Amino acid sequence: MKSRRIFFFSLAIVLGIAAGLALGWLVMPPKAPSNAIMKMLRVDYKTDLVLMMAEHFQNNPDTLLVLEQLTRVSYEDPLSLIGTSLAYARQIGYPAEDLLLIENLLSGIDPAGYQQWLEQQGAN
Repeated sequence: MKSRRIFFFSLAIVLGIAAGLALGWLVMPPKAPSNAIMKMLRVDYKTDLVLMMAEHFQNNPDTLLVLEQLTRVSYEDPLSLIGTSLAYARQIGYPAEDLLLIENLLSGIDPAGYQQWLEQQGAN
């Protein structure tokens, strides 16, 4: 009698898990938010994105690409965004190598490339 109760209890647990998974995966699958924009990110996330772009810039120093990508992250001017991110990174204690990457990004943006990017933005 006891083994029969354990069997049905285990069966109920397995069926419950299976029903929950089926409901979550088949009937109501998760969807990405459609109204979320990157420009609404908090400063810590923006700083992480700037750091990722700095890492990318170290291997592929394409000023126009970096400026275009940073424009998608914030309403600020990309150079202001990098400066704000650098200040925030220093404030919360980012590692020295990460700070150096962001500093190199800021100093590595070619002024002529920045002017070209500004002209392209004015044409759009």
